[in-house]
Order: sequence, then structure tokens, then C-alpha cells
Amino acid sequence: MEPEVYAIMNQWEGTFWWHVGMQRIIASQLKKYAPATADNVILDAGCGTGGMFNLLAKYGKVYGVDQSPLAIKYAKEKNIAVALTVASVASLPYGDNTFDIVICFDVLYHALAGSDTHALQEFQRVLRPGGVLIIREPAYNWLRGHHDKLVWTRSRYSKQELVSKLEAAGFAVKKASYINFFLFPLALVKRLSERWYPQKDIVNSTFRTNPIMNMLFKQALFFEALLIRYVNFPFGLSVLCVARKK
Repeated sequence: MEPEVYAIMNQWEGTFWWHVGMQRIIASQLKKYAPATADNVILDAGCGTGGMFNLLAKYGKVYGVDQSPLAIKYAKEKNIAVALTVASVASLPYGDNTFDIVICFDVLYHALAGSDTHALQEFQRVLRPGGVLIIREPAYNWLRGHHDKLVWTRSRYSKQELVSKLEAAGFAVKKASYINFFLFPLALVKRLSERWYPQKDIVNSTFRTNPIMNMLFKQALFFEALLIRYVNFPFGLSVLCVARKK
């Protein structure tokens, strides 16, 4: 990922519609599948700048790993995680059966993330029996756009592909759904238009929007957070899976 992206993520993660809305969706899944307890030990695998730490801290003790020293630097400044380590999700520096919850958001798609098969095997290894994995990845390889170049996308996933990889790694999948369903038509138009009208300032056009649109997009994701506890969406910009270690 471009270094400037980490700085912008760290600056906007508390207000930008994508980050705030996704937090609400993940909170709904944590509430359903991983009840909060002070005894939980949680790994944020590919924690980035630590944007999820405030939420995760409500569910237990938080640990984080990321391949980027710059991301870990920003994450440490939040003073929430018990420990943060520069490491690959495909080779975690923890013993077997260490964590009750592992989360991994928008990591396996990355060009430098290593083998997604190895990463899922590592998540299975470090989780305790019955432990919960919540994973989210960008959807549909054909939906690539300028943003994918900015964040070094290797591969986007279909729901069935991600479910198959989880099952092959020894997980029992409890929830599988596309998310960012309501905004999908707008994103589709934008991504297709990028093929004919390239944008010069990709960073700013990706991570910033006017306040009114920011509010509307957040509300769309907040509505999804209410629904997703009960339904699975047939398409969307991302794939969300919840799985348990057998």
C-alpha cells in the first residue's frame, strides 16, 4: 500500500463513511457470534493503523500484526492494543490455540500478503477450538478500479471462493454474505467510468467525499448493519464471512 494511504487512513478512519459503516457491520457480527468478555484474547490480523481497536477492545484484550512498520507506528499511538508486531498474516508469531477471536479485514487480497491458504491455516492454528474468525475481503475481480492500484490489489474474491478456502482450512462457516449492497450500483458506475475517465488524484478521490454524501453513505451501511444479522446479501462490494474453528 502506498505510504500516503496509511496517513490518510489514520486521519479519516473515525469519520469516513467506509470505515465508520464497516465498523457498525462488524459490530453486529461480533455481538451475534462472539459475546463480549474481558477474558477474550483477540488478534487483528493485518491491523493497519488500528482503526478497529476501539470496537475490539469492548470484546477483550487486543493484539495486532501488520507487515507495515508505518501502520504499526500509527496503531501504537492509539495506546489500545496489548501488543503490536510487524509480521505477516501467513506466518503469525503466536503459539497454537492462543486466541478466542481473529479478525482479518481487507488483507488477503493484497499483493504482499503472501499465500491466502497459508494465512487461513495460520488463523486456524492460533485460534482456540470453537474460536471465531471474522474475515472481509473485496469482491469480484472484474470490479477492479483505481483504488485497487492504490492499495496493491492482487485478487478480489467471490463469496463461494472465500467459503471454499475457509472450509479447506478447517473452518465451519457460519455466515457468508456480500456487503455494501445498497451502494453497489453507484460503485459499479464509478468503477466502469474510471476505465474511460482516469482520475489524476486517486488518493483524495478515494478517501474523501463531501459531508452530505459521507452522511448518506454511512446511513446506507448502518442500515445494512441492522439487516445483516438476519439476511445474506446476494451481491456487494465486499465479502464477509464468519467461521468457527472445528
